[in-house]
Amino acid sequence: MRREGRARRELIARLTPRDRGLIIDVGADHGHVAHSVGAVATERMPNRRGRSDLRWVVADGLAPFRSVDVAVIAGMGAKTIAGILTRGPTPKVAVLHAPDDPPALRLWLASHGFRIMAEGLAPEARRFAEVIRVEPGVETATGLALELGPRLLEGGDPLLAEHLQQLSGWYTGIAQSTANRAPPKHTWAAERAAFCNSELARLST
Repeated sequence: MRREGRARRELIARLTPRDRGLIIDVGADHGHVAHSVGAVATERMPNRRGRSDLRWVVADGLAPFRSVDVAVIAGMGAKTIAGILTRGPTPKVAVLHAPDDPPALRLWLASHGFRIMAEGLAPEARRFAEVIRVEPGVETATGLALELGPRLLEGGDPLLAEHLQQLSGWYTGIAQSTANRAPPKHTWAAERAAFCNSELARLST
């Protein structure tokens, strides 16, 4: 197992409450997270199984369950996670990781009745995995603060500065490459680079 993957799994486990009832790990893969948090592990395909010391259930998302106390939905695309949550039932707590587009996931969550309660970062493949814990409620963060992680930006994560530096560099590169070719994308990237730089300056004061 890669060290980065282990760090992400440990972060997911750390953000998963153990005292809120039954935990469902959706698409549990090998089952390492499910084992560490005491979850029921699910997979869509009957022949896909991981650890033998877990309870495995064949299920497509959360739909087969009448109610869900805690859901772990990790390692899937933002649209896939949104679809799983839409088909329900709505979990009382959900721990989420969308490696492809965390900002899009946060925007969707805020517009569909979820409040971001906690967030964390873990090093993974020369970038940072962003893990989000939500509950049903009203998210008050808006704009770029919502996109980039309202609980992250409150500080406290030791990887936040490095994460913001990386994002700033990525957005700056896009802004530079689109300056004369795609003005809307240039503006989009430049705004986010500037926001990351302003947050870095705030952290350093």
